[in-house]
Amino acid sequence: MGVSVQVILDVQQFAPSEITVKTLNNTVIVEGKHEEKQDEHGFVSRHFVRRYVLPNDIEVNDIVSSLSSDGVLTITAPKKVQFMLSV
Repeated sequence: MGVSVQVILDVQQFAPSEITVKTLNNTVIVEGKHEEKQDEHGFVSRHFVRRYVLPNDIEVNDIVSSLSSDGVLTITAPKKVQFMLSV
């Protein structure tokens, strides 16, 4: 089993200031939104919301996100450390 859960999203059509990542209970919510902009085809506005329900063994307070220079958002959620005691 891995030591973390990862979500990888292509968000290259959004500026870093237009992306939010937050947690609510055991859910990660990613939102990207930008107002109407002109592109090569005319005007466009974009908005998305993605919700990911996390397994119970995730340490929600330790979730981190990073955005690469080419617009790839990576969210890493580490699993809780489980100790085994031998008696």
